[in-house]
Amino acid sequence: ISDQQMPLFANVKDQPARELPAPHESENIKADYESTGLTLGRHPLALLRNSPELKNCVMAKDLITCRSGQVLTLAGLVTCRQRPGTRSGVTFLTLEDESGNSNVVVWAHTARQFRQCFLTSNLLWVKGIVEIHEGVVHVIAGRLKDLSSLLSFSRLESRRFH
Repeated sequence: ISDQQMPLFANVKDQPARELPAPHESENIKADYESTGLTLGRHPLALLRNSPELKNCVMAKDLITCRSGQVLTLAGLVTCRQRPGTRSGVTFLTLEDESGNSNVVVWAHTARQFRQCFLTSNLLWVKGIVEIHEGVVHVIAGRLKDLSSLLSFSRLESRRFH
């Protein structure tokens, strides 16, 4: 092989350099979630917090300030769906937002009523009743809504029913 310039790159220095625009923060988050299932950047809900669908939702960190029996709404990425081996018909969901995790209890009749979003939502909206016992906060779900369409990414792995 000689030290001659190969013809493929012969005219490269004659062309002006192009600068690509930096990706938007949401594009970086989307790329992170689609490639690794998580991001080291801001949480996706931080970008969506001002959307009308999340306007009145309580953040996970604020649940401890609620009173037992209070009706509220919250939303988060579904990171875990767990159904104990008992026949009680309960499923425990873990929802994640930019401030932490929320524990949601979904009884069988609610799961049946909102079956599709209960089983498939990546971003879930919940209307329910706060239950606080010995410092542990749960939200007993009454209504569920799938808000996954607000997300710019589709890959989100959650642990399911084990």
